[in-house]
Amino acid sequence: MMPRVGAAILAAGTASRMGRQKLLLPLGDQPVLGHVFTTVRQIPFAETVAVIGEPRQELTALGSQYGIRTVYNSERLSGQASSIATAITHLPGDLDGILFLPGDQPLISVDLLQALLMRFSQGADNQQIVVPSYKMQYRSPVLFGSAWLPELLLLTGDRGGRAIIGSNPQAAAVVEWQEEAPFWDTDTWEEYLRLVQYLHKK
Repeated sequence: MMPRVGAAILAAGTASRMGRQKLLLPLGDQPVLGHVFTTVRQIPFAETVAVIGEPRQELTALGSQYGIRTVYNSERLSGQASSIATAITHLPGDLDGILFLPGDQPLISVDLLQALLMRFSQGADNQQIVVPSYKMQYRSPVLFGSAWLPELLLLTGDRGGRAIIGSNPQAAAVVEWQEEAPFWDTDTWEEYLRLVQYLHKK
């Protein structure tokens, strides 16, 4: 039997380096966050939630457009840990694991998500942390087995799940990935333009 895995899309960042909400920037025929929503919808997750910030109304409407449930994180300014906690508390408590996806990696692929889920199912326990690696570096998204959820709830500030992996390397089930594009994010205008050019060439 396949494990029950939920998806948590972390989309509450303030995008302070870009001066505007990067997740709503146009990229091809849909916004940056729309690409992530489209990919996640193609995987049969037990349940999906997107943790959002501002502009609340626009991000909520975008979630509705793609059939993705959104939850507003009123504590988002305190750091990423608050979004992780918000996601965990708004997903069912009986999941075998949760896959945490950044909302600003629009080229995350179905193949990558399927590979992470397959690795998790092969491990057959909820103590694993399935993490992709590109050129010997851990990347996102990361799938945490349910055994780690209490520890994730204890994170504070901008400490994300990577801190738990660093402290518990024996739990890491690594999926080596040969392509870099799925891990590109949208933290700066230069990174956004790289994504625009990449999609234009395809």
